[in-house]
Amino acid sequence: MSALAPKAATQLAVAEHAQRLRGSEKGLLFLVSLEEGVATKILKCLSADEVKTLRSASDGLREIDPSALASVHVEFAQLMERGVPTSLRGSSAYLRRLVGQALGEGKASELWTEVKDSGGAVQQLASLDLPTILGIIEREHPQTIAVIMSQIAPARAAEILGKMSPERQAQVVVRLAQLESVPSSVIEEIERQFATEIEALASGSRQPIDGIKAAGGLLKRMQGERSEALIEELTSLDGDLAEKLKKALFTFEDLVRIDGKGMQALLKEVSSETLVLALKTASDEMREKIFGSVSSRAAGLIREELELLGPTRLQDVEQAHATIVEEALRLERDGRIQIAREGGGDYV
Repeated sequence: MSALAPKAATQLAVAEHAQRLRGSEKGLLFLVSLEEGVATKILKCLSADEVKTLRSASDGLREIDPSALASVHVEFAQLMERGVPTSLRGSSAYLRRLVGQALGEGKASELWTEVKDSGGAVQQLASLDLPTILGIIEREHPQTIAVIMSQIAPARAAEILGKMSPERQAQVVVRLAQLESVPSSVIEEIERQFATEIEALASGSRQPIDGIKAAGGLLKRMQGERSEALIEELTSLDGDLAEKLKKALFTFEDLVRIDGKGMQALLKEVSSETLVLALKTASDEMREKIFGSVSSRAAGLIREELELLGPTRLQDVEQAHATIVEEALRLERDGRIQIAREGGGDYV
């Protein structure tokens, strides 16, 4: 069998080379071969996902045989004959500039800084839950945090920053705004620094913990004044968390530890409607505690109202519980009743 003619062999090589290109790579070659004004108009018609696909192609495609480009687009081959470089090392920067002109610098910056599928330790860090992220980076210098923020999606970075103290936020934002470029070695060092810890957190088995319940249980066993002081200190740091702890500090069922006179004083401050709603899901022990703190006639009326009470929204019952607990804590602060702390022994 005779050897192929040089021209035919070249055409076959070109065809085989073109077949190895992915669709996104062919699209990139076509786009960067066009005049900038035309390419910008095309980019305006693309979705964010399509731009991301081109960006990924530009990251992976470096150089290509000029003859293979003829199979992608005739116009590209013609432009090459007029002196277009065969190297594609600048195509990523060119594409970035086109996207900036077509979609605006803000959107372009967001697309270019989004987490990549093959992201390293910093991207893995961003995928963790916020408390874990803060636990890892809170000991870091603001400059390091700023670099980390520059490498993850702006929306996620904003969530992380929002959980920091105002002073810390200012320190990080100032340093982030001052960044112009970061040596690759710095990013690599941060990646190495966090890699082991983050990998263990991201891939290891995790045991669910009800932190609010645990913290509430701890505060219940502390002296009342110190417990309230801690809540006040926490309020200045994290108001939402403090509110959750206040609700967990004393539940409706905890009020069973109020003595008889204290319960009588509490029930005088609670409306009949609220009390009946609260008893809808109360334990037998709590019900007997309340029935034993009122007259037989009042207890009978409460039982009748409970029997007549139809299906009730859980939200309404929980609100009734919260109302009574708040009233009990107010009376305790005023010194009118005493609530024994869990595990605290006898009433004092």
